[in-house]
Formats: sequence, C-alpha cells, structure tokens
Amino acid sequence: MHEAEPHAAKPHAAKPHAAKPHAAKARIIQVRQGEVRPTGSWLYVWVDAADGSVAYVGGTGFDPELRAYLHLRSEDPEVGRVRATVPGFDERDFDVLAFRIPDDVSRPAAKHALAARLVMPGRPQDAAASSVDAMPTVVDPIVECVEAYLRNCEGP
Repeated sequence: MHEAEPHAAKPHAAKPHAAKPHAAKARIIQVRQGEVRPTGSWLYVWVDAADGSVAYVGGTGFDPELRAYLHLRSEDPEVGRVRATVPGFDERDFDVLAFRIPDDVSRPAAKHALAARLVMPGRPQDAAASSVDAMPTVVDPIVECVEAYLRNCEGP
C-alpha cells in the first residue's frame, strides 16, 4: 500500500479587475470661532440588550455614534447623561437605535414626545410632547421601528 501524495494547490492567476470610479463626496463639518456646528438632527433610543427595556431617549445635532461615546465617557453629567443616570451602565450591553429627523422639527419637543411614548406609555403628556403629537409622521415611525426591533429581539 502506498500513500497518496498530497495534491499541490494550483496557483490561481490573479484576475485583473477594473476599479470602478469612485465619486468622492465630502461631508463638511463647520467649525466657527472654536465651536463645531452640528449638521443634522437625530433622536436615539438606548435599549438594554438583555431585557429590551428602554434605558434612555435622547436627541442630538451631532453624529449619534459620537454622542453615544460622550454619554459613556464624559464625567460631566450634562454630557454623559447615560453615565450619570443609568444604573450599571458600564456593566450592561445596549443597542442604540438612531433616527434622523427633519431639521425643521423641534428636537427637544420630539425627544419628549418619543420618551413619553416609549418609556412611560399612557402617562399624561406635557406641553412639549403634546406639540409633537400633531406631527405623528415624526414620532410614530420611530415608535413602530423600536417596537419592531424589540419584537425581533425577543426569544421564542
């Protein structure tokens, strides 16, 4: 009986591929007199990855990833609000769902309305939340998306 010799791998010739032209598009971040000017408007929802509870609802004009980082790292409680208000934030896992909203929508009012719908459904809403209820096209799709996300995260 003789041993089979291993098959030598055949070298594959590298196929030249034509690089597709890439159209560069700059994102302009304006800095004026030492201050960054936000370029968007976002609402975001911090969902506890273990139990699906909503831990925090926020809004920002900055990139939501940057804002999430600042929530966790800043020792200033006005900037690091999750760090300051969510118990055990550094021992828990979160998924942050971020939603771009139109620039002409009041972000604070939309944030309050969203928090009222997600964190404390059924509670009487304050004036800021009520003002956004007249614009369900802003808050309703976000609530539906968060609810769908939570349904998909549930076990069997």
